[in-house]
Amino acid sequence: MAGPLPEGRFPLSWFPSGPLGALLEVRGLTMRFGGLTALAGVDLDVGEGELVGLIGPNGAGKSTLLDCLTRRCSPQEGSMRLGGQELGGLPPHQVAGYGIARTFQNAALFPGLSVRENVMVGAHRHGRAGFWGAALGRTAAEERGLGEQADALLETFGLSAYADHPPTALPYGLTKRIEIARALAAGPRLLLLDEPAGGLAPGEVPAFAQLIARLHRERGLTIIVVEHHMEFVLALCRRIVCLELGHKIADGPAQAVRNDPAVISACLGVVR
Repeated sequence: MAGPLPEGRFPLSWFPSGPLGALLEVRGLTMRFGGLTALAGVDLDVGEGELVGLIGPNGAGKSTLLDCLTRRCSPQEGSMRLGGQELGGLPPHQVAGYGIARTFQNAALFPGLSVRENVMVGAHRHGRAGFWGAALGRTAAEERGLGEQADALLETFGLSAYADHPPTALPYGLTKRIEIARALAAGPRLLLLDEPAGGLAPGEVPAFAQLIARLHRERGLTIIVVEHHMEFVLALCRRIVCLELGHKIADGPAQAVRNDPAVISACLGVVR
């Protein structure tokens, strides 16, 4: 992706005029942990090519929703469809194969692998054999192809100089970039970003937002961003969904949601 990143906030003309059709359809999603209801009958549609912000206070159910979509959790009720394919009951590797990739609040990288190898892992998450099993069966040409794909992603994320370094030796902001690059290596249709701005230094946040905006614009990715950093979300997303105590309390245009009294109350006044 050549060319400089734009500066400042992103005008609405940057983004597609609207979703091309429902890619993700969630109906009545309910997830309980013992006596705690983390999600209570949540409905959510995300259109093809849409970039949606998911906000709410701690304990609202945001990460649990991502856990359900990626099958880390098995909801007790409801349905989840990606491109018409029901996800409920599928093992996580099969869900990844249908086109869902995710990052986590704390970058979950392999310390014993180089940055390049960590990115290459993403291409194998959809396979039952995993990275090492697939590596044993790869030809030299396939290995080169995966390395070239990883190197292209490293260049996109400004990580080429660190390709052979272990991720543990790098600043936190760079490890966040590595994790997104690894997720993209899987070729997802839906990218789930769990607090991508969390832990970043204030000066790193605008550039990170610009990077995600460019990925969305140039690749046409469908993205859900879970985030507490409201300026980050408002800079990126036309549409925001707010959860509170497992319930969806708002869903609509970003400015309308940020000014919704229920959202302001739920988020303790941080939406302003």
